[in-house]
Parts: sequence; structure tokens; C-alpha cells
Amino acid sequence: MKIRFLLFGLLLFFVTHKSFGQLKKSPDFEFPQNVGYVNDFEEVFTPKQKEDLEETLINLEKETFIEITVVSITSYAPYDNLFDYSLDLSNHWGIGKKGKNNGVSLVFGMKIKEIRIQVGNGLEDKLTDDEAKEILDQIIIPEFKKGEVYLGIKKGLMAIIKEVE
Repeated sequence: MKIRFLLFGLLLFFVTHKSFGQLKKSPDFEFPQNVGYVNDFEEVFTPKQKEDLEETLINLEKETFIEITVVSITSYAPYDNLFDYSLDLSNHWGIGKKGKNNGVSLVFGMKIKEIRIQVGNGLEDKLTDDEAKEILDQIIIPEFKKGEVYLGIKKGLMAIIKEVE
């Protein structure tokens, strides 16, 4: 009886686990290639702005070993939401040092009007979900509403860096 119950539980786990994975992405889906600390797939930054953000993030990693990436996207399809997309993207790219899970991904889309700060487990004590939400609500989004995408991201990054250092 116990073995039958255990087998049923395992079968149920594998069936639901497999079907949840299929809801997220199709078998032919591939994430874009990581091109650096700033992955501007929506092309919202000027070359100078992108260079400035890259330099800030390169220096941060050299000094603290913490990796932060900025990603602008036009869509998170075939995912249902930005949370799952940004989490899987961060894991796929390996943001943060292996074993330390000390990465942060700032993923946003002007076209989709969504933004997410994805924090690695190794930094959750330094940058909590509430603190990340406050950075979004108090710093980044107000600048976005004024049309200042670069300024919002730059100020947001400085606030994130202050929290994680």
C-alpha cells in the first residue's frame, strides 16, 4: 500500500512538473545570447549610455564579485509573465558567481510596460523583495514616466549597488 502511494506521488510529481514546464516555453524557444552587462535588445540606450552602464557594472564586479545585468526586452513570450522569464533568463545566463548565487538582473520592456529586479538567493539578505520594489516604485518608474529611461536605470542601479555592497 505504501509503495503504491509513493509511486502515485512520484508519477503525479513528474506529470505536473513536465506540464508546468511546457506552459512556460516551447521546445524551440531560445533565450537571446548574453552580450555583456547591458543587453539592450529593445535599443532604448544610446551607445554612450550603454557604455556608461557597462563601465559601472564592470567596476562593481571587479570590486565586489557581484554581477548585475541590465536587460531591455520587447517581449517575454512564450512565457506568461516577466517574473518567470527573468528568473529563467538569469539562471540560463548564469548571472552571479556559481555557488554564491550573487547576481541581480534588472529586466524591463518599454513596449510591454513591465520591469522586474530579479535577485539571486545569495543577495536576498542585502536586497529584499520589498527593497527591490521600493527602488522600482520610488526611483526607476518615476523617471520612466518622465521619459528618462537611462536616468531611471542609472539611478536604480546606484540604489541596487548601495544595497548589495
